[in-house]
Amino acid sequence: MLHATLRFLPSLSLILLTVVATHMTMSLAQTVMHRYFGHRAWGGKFYRNHVDFHHAYYARDHLASAIYLGDAGNNTPYFLIPVCMVGACAYFLLPLHLFVVAALACAASFYAHVLFDKEYHVEDSMLLRFAWFRHMRKLHFVHHRHANTNFAVVDFYWDRLLGTYRGPDVERDAHRNLRPSAVTPRPPPTHRSAAAP
Repeated sequence: MLHATLRFLPSLSLILLTVVATHMTMSLAQTVMHRYFGHRAWGGKFYRNHVDFHHAYYARDHLASAIYLGDAGNNTPYFLIPVCMVGACAYFLLPLHLFVVAALACAASFYAHVLFDKEYHVEDSMLLRFAWFRHMRKLHFVHHRHANTNFAVVDFYWDRLLGTYRGPDVERDAHRNLRPSAVTPRPPPTHRSAAAP
């Protein structure tokens, strides 16, 4: 039994490495495509769809709604094109069992990106009970207020590496429920409070 388990460990390590590498590749691709196609005019239809729909529905102090808005102008189907192209290359480069693992990891990662992006904008999302999700939601809302920051949807460490990260503390909007009605402007500081250490 122990001998059989030890023989299986290298294969298990390779499977785990494939899962992690696939997700990281998907996550980086999403961040880069979001930044360079969704927020640059030369992104053409991708740019118009993203800005005219998603950022129009959820802008400034209207960041969440009862149901997710924005199926019109959704760029998600277009992201499947490069995913399928990379998948076709992986089919010829990887052994069949690792290709299947990579395909499943790719599908799971893609689903997570779509799910999180929708759940960030739903007022009563079931995921709000998790502190890690509330933090990620704040980071995503920073992106909707400052469109040149926080392009990631799941892994915000890519924004740190790309120099586009902006933390939620900068926003000072850490309200408990982050609903649009809960966001109130803060009064400007007086000279005395601004000068205080």
